[in-house]
Amino acid sequence: MTKLTTALAATALATTASIASAQSGMTAVALSGDNMLHMIDVSTATVTASMPVEGVDRLLGIDLRPATGQLIGVTADFEVVEIDPATGAATVISTMNTPLPIEDGAAVIVDFNPMADKLRFMSGVTNHRVDVDTGAVTVDGSLAYVEADMHAGEAPAIVAAAYINSYGRPESTAMYDIDATIVALIRQVSPNDGTLAAVGLLGIDATDAYAFDIATDAEGTNTGWLVAGSTLYTVSLETGAVGDNWALTGADGVTVRDITFMTAM
Repeated sequence: MTKLTTALAATALATTASIASAQSGMTAVALSGDNMLHMIDVSTATVTASMPVEGVDRLLGIDLRPATGQLIGVTADFEVVEIDPATGAATVISTMNTPLPIEDGAAVIVDFNPMADKLRFMSGVTNHRVDVDTGAVTVDGSLAYVEADMHAGEAPAIVAAAYINSYGRPESTAMYDIDATIVALIRQVSPNDGTLAAVGLLGIDATDAYAFDIATDAEGTNTGWLVAGSTLYTVSLETGAVGDNWALTGADGVTVRDITFMTAM
């Protein structure tokens, strides 16, 4: 999709296509509705338990904090909370000092930069970086495609994002997004500047919601995962194309709008 694809792909570690190998030591936690969590056995693509997050009216998104292994959520009041994945109990860590402008119905991205241990928090073209311990927000550059990209000048529609190497505190990372308009994997070339470059089409029909994450195991293997509709896919970080897929069972009528993989520490 872009001449930058080859150079960008070199930064991504190899993805796996096998659900059996990719799930080792990991549990997926999905978010639906206002505050419902769903525990997914990735080896069988099956929802094994569901629970509401206690004391939270609405969560904007969830993610693993790789540096600590915590499950973190952001509420509609811009509170950063730690969630106990066993009980759904939420504990407030901080409140953001700068709200994120969110249009009605717009997707919100909640994802940790594992290298910086800062939360990437975005909606529309607004791009924030958050210190979750203090609530301090840095307003970064607005999202836009780089001039060399075939989508330069088009309005991005970023609806999900994730970083590679999300295990502990890595020495390097890279950020990938999903654009709902072109239904493609995007590289956020400079996360702080908001610059975007297309990697490749997902190769699936458009859907109302996309839940995307990149799981990293102890050996440093990165696996891109996507839930679209009622299907769980792997995603190639080199080409953007979905790979293997499995029907997500035990989630009838559920629209998954965020997902994170709780890597064993």
